[in-house]
Amino acid sequence: MKKPNAQRIVGALVLVSGLYASTSALAASNEILDHCQYLPLATNLVNPKKFGHKNTSVCVDIPVRVRTAKIVFNMDTKAVDAKGESNGLKHMMMMGNVMKAQIKKGLIKPQNVSIIGIIHGSAIKWVTKSAPAQDKKLMNAIFKLKREGVNIHIETCAVTMNGAGLTKKNLYTYTAEGKPDPKALGRIYVNQGAFGRELYLQNHGYAYAEEGNEKNTKK
Repeated sequence: MKKPNAQRIVGALVLVSGLYASTSALAASNEILDHCQYLPLATNLVNPKKFGHKNTSVCVDIPVRVRTAKIVFNMDTKAVDAKGESNGLKHMMMMGNVMKAQIKKGLIKPQNVSIIGIIHGSAIKWVTKSAPAQDKKLMNAIFKLKREGVNIHIETCAVTMNGAGLTKKNLYTYTAEGKPDPKALGRIYVNQGAFGRELYLQNHGYAYAEEGNEKNTKK
């Protein structure tokens, strides 16, 4: 599928980082400021214990305010960080946390938020029962955001499942009979095909975030 508007997820996070700024600081939203400001970043919101509640190191020239947040995260390679965690799931969770804070502050309407993660290709292992514990933890964090009112969910590709000999009984949030597990914290959905689904979403106004090339990541 041609991806003319694709961005790497790191690029998407640069966009997300400014979303937590105050309303007054964003009077000239998405314009270059005369004097840069130490606006809060996404990392301050997601992990204040590690990064602090305020940004004190990077002065921001261009604040970002998003009134409609529709984004699809494409996860089709085993791109992981230094800890072995899925980059896509981690960044999807970070976006969800930022949107949760924006909704709480009344800076964005819940109905204007839609965050979708589509997992296919070699990344299919992340949604199986044998997924690494750290990735299950990230998925559970995403499910928690869903329960808290953020429109966010995970999908996987039926075509990839078929090629790998998998059915719903192999997926993380399903029982051995292939039914949604009532004990699970959320649900992974299965779409008819990842590329067609992503094309549909892009045609309906979703920004596209690509996680990166597998050859440049940890195996």
